[in-house]
Amino acid sequence: MTPASLIQEFPFSPCLDDEIREQLEQFTTIRELAPGETLARQFAIGERIYFLVEGEVSISIPLYESGKSYNVGLIKERLAPIGWSAFRHPCRYATSFVATKSSRLISWPIDALQQVLNDHCEFAAQFLSFIYRQSLPVLTNIQNLTRPYFANESLAFEETRPLLAPEHQKQTLKDSIALLNQSAFCDSFTQAEIHSLAKVANIILAHQGDIISQQSKPEDGLYLLVKGKAVVSYQTEAGDIITTRSISRSGTVLASCTLDDEQKNRASIISSRDSTILFIRKADLVQLAEENPKLGIKYWHRLIWLIGTHLLAARMRYLSQVANDEVLAVNNVIEQNAAVLPVSSPLYKVGKLLANAVTTDEAFGVLYQCLHYGERIERTIAGMCLDILKDLQRENAFYRHLKRIYDDINALPAELGANDVRRIGTERFQQAFQQVPYVIKGLENLPKKAGSLFIYNHLLGSQSTQLPNGFRYSLDAQFISSMIIAKNYGMPGQRVVRRSREYEYWRDAFYARFGNIFVDSWQSLVSGSEQHEQFLRDGQDTLKRNIPLLISPEGRSFSTLESPGELLPYVFELAQSMAGEDEPWIVPIAVANFDKRADHNIYSIVIRPAFRISDRLTEYTPAAMAEFLQAYQEEFRDAVTEAEALAQEIKQYPILSGRRGFESNVLSVNQIDVEFESDVRELEFRLAHHRDNAQSVAFYGSSTMRLWPNFEQTFGPLGGLNLGFSGATIEACVYYFERIVLPRKPRSLVLYAGDSDIGNNHDANKVIANYIQLLEKVDIHLPGIPVTLISIKSSPTRERLRNTIEMTNKQLEQLARTRPNTRYIDLFSLLKSKDGSLDESYFENDLLHINSKGYRRWNDALMDHKEFIFNAK
Repeated sequence: MTPASLIQEFPFSPCLDDEIREQLEQFTTIRELAPGETLARQFAIGERIYFLVEGEVSISIPLYESGKSYNVGLIKERLAPIGWSAFRHPCRYATSFVATKSSRLISWPIDALQQVLNDHCEFAAQFLSFIYRQSLPVLTNIQNLTRPYFANESLAFEETRPLLAPEHQKQTLKDSIALLNQSAFCDSFTQAEIHSLAKVANIILAHQGDIISQQSKPEDGLYLLVKGKAVVSYQTEAGDIITTRSISRSGTVLASCTLDDEQKNRASIISSRDSTILFIRKADLVQLAEENPKLGIKYWHRLIWLIGTHLLAARMRYLSQVANDEVLAVNNVIEQNAAVLPVSSPLYKVGKLLANAVTTDEAFGVLYQCLHYGERIERTIAGMCLDILKDLQRENAFYRHLKRIYDDINALPAELGANDVRRIGTERFQQAFQQVPYVIKGLENLPKKAGSLFIYNHLLGSQSTQLPNGFRYSLDAQFISSMIIAKNYGMPGQRVVRRSREYEYWRDAFYARFGNIFVDSWQSLVSGSEQHEQFLRDGQDTLKRNIPLLISPEGRSFSTLESPGELLPYVFELAQSMAGEDEPWIVPIAVANFDKRADHNIYSIVIRPAFRISDRLTEYTPAAMAEFLQAYQEEFRDAVTEAEALAQEIKQYPILSGRRGFESNVLSVNQIDVEFESDVRELEFRLAHHRDNAQSVAFYGSSTMRLWPNFEQTFGPLGGLNLGFSGATIEACVYYFERIVLPRKPRSLVLYAGDSDIGNNHDANKVIANYIQLLEKVDIHLPGIPVTLISIKSSPTRERLRNTIEMTNKQLEQLARTRPNTRYIDLFSLLKSKDGSLDESYFENDLLHINSKGYRRWNDALMDHKEFIFNAK
């Protein structure tokens, strides 16, 4: 076929005049490839763009350090473009292309093609539209190959609804121009073009669960985030819902549209909190492009840039999953941007920091610092990396909890009793295990009597949970004690633990705080020995006091695959020693995956029916015991196999975790961290540069706290410390209390939160219940300090919720009266007019947040309570 006949096949051919057609024919060449021949290499400067005529070309990402290469796509459609990423800055190929069959391709030099595009706007629009549309199936294919994360934001919504009639807000033209200038999408537009876009922009408000843009529905415009947060979810052909991105950066594109034929939305965009959005209707964009064709051409270029960014993120997500290595994918993202990323950027050290559990939190610190304070390219890369690292971030949150538990237990007063230490440890572990997906089956098999013997197969620990000093928890035992025994019997289990070896200098001291039963070694429990007799006495005493006793019969730990190991007789000898009325139930609990990392695995537990040893052994001879142990090891292995299979089933079909008789967090794991971690990190960055904040007056709560103008000048001299974070709910304030408030050891606490909860359709009772949880934590950790409860404000935007807000405030006032050293202050009434309606002059243009005038009234009102709040006259 001749170049002329091939050009005739392109869908934009009808718009070509003779001059353009002749130019294209002149620089068209045909490239022949043999199977296995490379067309272009990743990161090479993009000098040519190709179009497949016949054959097949694979898309791959080579990893130069390991020498491996991962296929991320296949091109076989006739005239499909190859190498179009060279149209994006820095004009390099994003992947490698290798022929898998004998192939022929059209080849055009990009410089010559770009000159034709610059000279002919109509052709440029048609050509760029073709490139954009051809890129969409490539993105769809790679997304269909990926699987959901456990940390899946889309599962966090109690309900979703289409945003059919959004509330419109006021925003000055100047503010709209500033937002567009801030957006990376508008990089190439002139100020005149940005001005014309801003003039036709609308500002709309979306609440939590509002579907801003719905997959498979027609595109209707360009959406950019002003403030708030939204998640981007995609439903694969297999029906999986994948959260591809979470967006909180101002100026980021949420959804876009083309300028020609109707296109359907590729993904759904859901607001995860109150969000303000700049929206430009498709009709207005089309009209602007008709009036200014060069603006239209730039718009098409930015759409291609946008799809390329999404494609890079999708490929890296897929790479992290097929290689089971998020760090590898993050390093590749940074490598792909090395041509534009300054060498001084801290992002270059992220890969090294992620390589060790001890430094992983520092890696996330770098990523969040770049996300909030970095250059534009750093913010983009950091956001992309954080989206890839969702499950690793959840694992890191788990690790943070484990470190805090160790330090908190060791810091408890020496005189505190073992029961209190076990209670505190149980509470901490229950919080920690919310970071790990788990499933429990067989709770109906638990006996009614707490004083039973709970046996389990003890698994090896994962290197990823080893603390910096070498300490490693028995996570399977901790899980059984805190998540099964404590929740079902109201008390944690008493454990039997081995004494430390010489090099385990930290172990005995930690476990001694819990009042555990110690044995020198499992092998020392030989029948008739003093150690064996002491073990029996201690175990009998525990069970007779109706305290659950938790012990593994193996004597050492194994992997899930090898578990259980050889069973030793000491557990069953303890049960034998209590024959008669006091004979305890033996509760077999099979565990799986506690020896593996917490990022991609499900902790799985199967509880088999309890039994008494007298039902299994009719004679208590060594031979009979040995025979029983051998047979029971096989029986227990069946239970472990069942636990393994259960984890795999739930991993493939998470919805099954909600079956009757199951207990699981798989459908809700990590929701609060996913939504608020970025906001809390931003708060911690601010606090790091703050003066010494110990013994402060902590103002803790939501955006109403965080956005308080002149806070430092007004309350700083009195010891005020702003601990507000964006979008915070009461539930989030409860969750982050130990992390945010406790380290500051405040002398007084001022609380404001609740409007976000009510905005998310929570009723007054639920809000008050969460307030009570928060105040319980205050009483436990900061007993006796003054607590000020600020009334929840309504706003013109939330007028429909005003009755709920006022009802909640009444209950909040009553709650304050029931507590010592607690005061309720009604600041909401200060925002009302004489007729009881809200005075809009106290609110920002969004009619949601208070402006400086409103805050000045609040300042004066709080100063009337200065002695109580600040202990100052």
